Amino acid sequence: MDVVVDEKILGSETEADISEWLVEEGSQVAEGQSLAELETSKVQVEVPAPMTGVVTFLAAEGDVIEPGAVIARIA
Repeated sequence: MDVVVDEKILGSETEADISEWLVEEGSQVAEGQSLAELETSKVQVEVPAPMTGVVTFLAAEGDVIEPGAVIARIA
């Protein structure tokens, strides 16, 4: 399952930076666990895991992402 950063996560912002991954790539994560911190011009928000599984990153810390971006995959 793709981890998508949507407008609900970003609020009114149009883009954000991945400031930090909170888990290691390849690790087992639980549904709802925070995966990454995103930084917008106004706030920092966390991206939750949509399901339990093993995470693979598709974006790196420092990458600028927009709504709809897929930043990781969980299998």
